[in-house]
Amino acid sequence: MDEFEITSIVRDKTGAITYCCVKGYGIQNIGLIAKLILEDACSFFVLDEKQKREVFARTSPKGEIFLTTNPNGYDMNSLNLLPVLDKPLLRRLIEPAR
Repeated sequence: MDEFEITSIVRDKTGAITYCCVKGYGIQNIGLIAKLILEDACSFFVLDEKQKREVFARTSPKGEIFLTTNPNGYDMNSLNLLPVLDKPLLRRLIEPAR
């Protein structure tokens, strides 16, 4: 199975992670990443102090899809260790695509 590194995150105005930067593939919607994980099409990971941590797709009790490095919980903030892409130009490129 192919494995891809998530290197940074993009947050919306509420602070929720909506996009991730996948090394070699650019900015991807978390819905697409979650779908690929849930269908076992490929896997994703992050580097935490040079240690590889697998990324899992989960659904919150409210029905929101999110990505986490915690396989057993609902920790929606586990990708906070990654840098945030928060540039105005980036927001303008992403916002119309929604």
